[in-house]
Amino acid sequence: MQSKATGYGVHQWKNGDRYEGEWHSCLKHGQGTDFFANGDQFSGTYVHGKPEGAGQYKWKNGSIYIGQFQNGMKQGKGKWKKRFNEQNCN
Repeated sequence: MQSKATGYGVHQWKNGDRYEGEWHSCLKHGQGTDFFANGDQFSGTYVHGKPEGAGQYKWKNGSIYIGQFQNGMKQGKGKWKKRFNEQNCN
């Protein structure tokens, strides 16, 4: 019988990305936070491995998006706060 990671856990990938949160059948599922090697961070709800529902994405430069996600993408209404004096959003 193969193990299927379920419950709370932390996983770090070889590229430096790290996830801390809930898992179900080896997929991010429930509340969690992704810490990306480039300095960005996502915190929120995951469903079957992808952001779904309420979440917050913080860029390394200090910009933040707070809002809804669907199938891993920003969806619907949200708030985007650009870093002070930032002219372009990346």
